[in-house]
Amino acid sequence: MRSFRKRLLVLIIGLVIVTQTVTLAAVLASTRRAVETRAAGQLRSGASLAENLIGFRAGQLANGVAVLAADFGFREAVASGHAPTILSAARNNAQRIGADLVLVLDTHGQVLASTAPESADVGGSLEGLLVAGPTARDQPTFHVFGPRSYQVFLAPVRTPETIAWVLMGFVADEQLAQKIRSLVGSEVQIVTHANDGLVRVASTVPIANAAAARVESDGVAHVTRTAGVDYLGFVRRLNSRGDSVDVVLLEPLREVYAPYRELRDAMLLIDGVALALAALVGAVLGRSATRPIGELVRAARRIEKGDYQTAVSVAGGEEFRALASTFNTMQHHIAAREADILYQARHDPLTQLPNRAFAQREIEAATVGSGEPVVATLILLELRNLRDINASLGHAVGDQVLCETARRLRQTAATGEILARVGETQFLVFAPQCSAERGRLYAEQLAATVRGGFHVAGVSLDLRLACGVCACPEHGRSADELLQRAQVALEEADEATARVAVYRSGQDSEHRRRLTLITDLSAAIDQGALSLVYQPKVDMRTRGVRSLEALARWTHPQLGPISPAEFVPLAERTGGARRLTNWVLAAALRQLGQWLRDGLELDLAVNLSAPDILDQDLGEEILRLLRLHRVEPSRLILEITESAVMGDPQAAVRNMQLLRLTGIRFSIDDFGTGHSSLSQLSVLPVDELKIDRSFISHPDARAVTIVTSTIELGHSMGLKVVAEGVEDALAWNLLRRLGCDFAQGYLISRPLSPESVPAFVREANQLLPASESTLMQLRALEILTGGNRR
Repeated sequence: MRSFRKRLLVLIIGLVIVTQTVTLAAVLASTRRAVETRAAGQLRSGASLAENLIGFRAGQLANGVAVLAADFGFREAVASGHAPTILSAARNNAQRIGADLVLVLDTHGQVLASTAPESADVGGSLEGLLVAGPTARDQPTFHVFGPRSYQVFLAPVRTPETIAWVLMGFVADEQLAQKIRSLVGSEVQIVTHANDGLVRVASTVPIANAAAARVESDGVAHVTRTAGVDYLGFVRRLNSRGDSVDVVLLEPLREVYAPYRELRDAMLLIDGVALALAALVGAVLGRSATRPIGELVRAARRIEKGDYQTAVSVAGGEEFRALASTFNTMQHHIAAREADILYQARHDPLTQLPNRAFAQREIEAATVGSGEPVVATLILLELRNLRDINASLGHAVGDQVLCETARRLRQTAATGEILARVGETQFLVFAPQCSAERGRLYAEQLAATVRGGFHVAGVSLDLRLACGVCACPEHGRSADELLQRAQVALEEADEATARVAVYRSGQDSEHRRRLTLITDLSAAIDQGALSLVYQPKVDMRTRGVRSLEALARWTHPQLGPISPAEFVPLAERTGGARRLTNWVLAAALRQLGQWLRDGLELDLAVNLSAPDILDQDLGEEILRLLRLHRVEPSRLILEITESAVMGDPQAAVRNMQLLRLTGIRFSIDDFGTGHSSLSQLSVLPVDELKIDRSFISHPDARAVTIVTSTIELGHSMGLKVVAEGVEDALAWNLLRRLGCDFAQGYLISRPLSPESVPAFVREANQLLPASESTLMQLRALEILTGGNRR
């Protein structure tokens, strides 16, 4: 009997050893793979973060170079060739953004001024930089000067021709590597491969070990050994110009496997203790000795599968209870870390609000997952001037603005509503049981709450907000549909102050049409798909045609004729107004020069967009075109609206005065529909007022009073007065009686093609001056327009 018990005990202990060894090996192997995978993922994320940081520095350089290259004083200094002045201006701009290097080069690559230390050899390879051309704003460029590598940005200095080049750079040194290391938590090496075959390394590894780690750049983390230390390394080749740059992230293997070693030691401890207990208990109880070990094995397997909720409880002595307590503590810590990772993945780290992905899942569950129709409103709120705040006061203040906005929205939002930050400047509020009508009022309340009394960092800020509102189920049922249509509504909101726009059915097609026009307008300008027509203006005193107005026309290949009232505002909103204006000016002045050479004495009016009059470079372009086509400046009339001047009256007056000194004349277009005051009008260097067609086409008593006052005001200020929209004899007789100087409209002529203008002008100048009476003048106009003025 005793022999049988011994054999049974040996068998039990053997089975326990085999089972525990297999389980331990499986757990440790799984843990090791998980640790390696997590470390590799962290290195890849760190490489992306490092690349974003370097891209941000490229944006800083771009801004710095743009400010320096556009500075009027700097361009004068460069044009003068005075090296100390150039160096002073360059050094001041470098200090503003913390740049380490500024070079000013002539057009042959020779250095005019440099802030580089003497050890940095800036004499070589500069010609290659000039051949490569200006640096792209969104693509960093690296170049080696002497013993160091620099992240640089190159841009031309124009007056308007390129007279020099300015290059600004940050040194890619250990300080940059330390900054990246503080963000990603890994050792960093910045390796620049210069054209001279040498490698420049900036590293957070101690100086004695600062050799470039040899890691394959295949997008996969590899184990490498550097200066006697084993690392898990990952290489990211930067998408840059100039010298090739690798960012190498290194994580010591001892730190990578630290969690694995802790678990391994714990499991080995558990295994050893379990074996000892199995032998002890097996000697006393035989088969019952494996029960606590089995519970621990099952607990380890549950933890391996991600089940951290079941507490480990074993029967037996104090040692087994201690082991169970260790298991419980371990799974509690693992569960807490996973919960923290999950929270960070679902929330914005700055405002602690849910992010876009989490909000979409919650909205989808609320609208579609319930299976029943849900009444709700989705509101997108955007801070329109946050980027201006970042540029003027810094990103720290911008972050405080975002946090304060989130706090105010939290206080206003009701329980059960979904609040999230879904973009750089956008917040989302999803309000269940809220109709579209009430949603608009709610959006206005949210905007007022955010804007009211906004004080951050000791500064009182005037936030410009816009809200887009859409309703469920009227405007969509899924989260994607609601977000997309709220964004469409948001783009319709007025950008000047806090405005609210509710989505309208059919806005999707309108939005797609606008996007199509915005995309195709640029191509139409480049390909010459636009055209100009010219509408005559009659001098009501001499009854002769002496001037025309150039009007842009565009026939889209799919959408047909597009009104200027539609495509011009789109160009202004998307920053394409200057290109459109340049094309119109070039085409109009080229045609005017041809008419003058053909003996047709005419003046020409061209409309300027709102941003044009504030553009300091526009004047140089206009004067260049006038010289090119041999047109006297006095023959050009630039028409601007009151609203264009109101944007920045001082800058507008300054630019207008410079052009007016050359002989160019100015006209206030659509006068009477803007918001300019008489005091502002008195200082504007204008030559004529153009009465808006709305006062001419429907001449009731109030309109006649406004027209009369405008004509008298213009004459008292020494200005000519033009009436547009003259379409019938009643308007002609009224304007003639009131002493208006010029008339323009379908009564006189429709807009004419360039080929039709000479014949019309010659015929009009023969018929109209010979018509002594008003009746004869009207008869002459009928003959000119063929009796069809509409």
